[in-house]
Amino acid sequence: MKRRYAVLTAALLATASFSTLAAQPVSATEAQNLQSAGTVSISGVRGTLDDATRHLSQKAQEQGASGYRVIGVQTPGDSSLWSGTAEIYR
Repeated sequence: MKRRYAVLTAALLATASFSTLAAQPVSATEAQNLQSAGTVSISGVRGTLDDATRHLSQKAQEQGASGYRVIGVQTPGDSSLWSGTAEIYR
């Protein structure tokens, strides 16, 4: 019984720590109180706007950012390939 609780507790702690490491979206108002750490860009991302935003979030996380603000996302014409830029914050 103790082992079951130990495994459950370890799983919950691991899940909580992973979620705190992910870069979170930041609003323009919140960004005014943060210091920029640069930008990240994506191009040629197939899918939807959500897919493009998810790729920007992943790139921000890879750069060690705690937050990011999407500056712009676009897709040319009827293409499903997205490109975009986000400002990152630490």
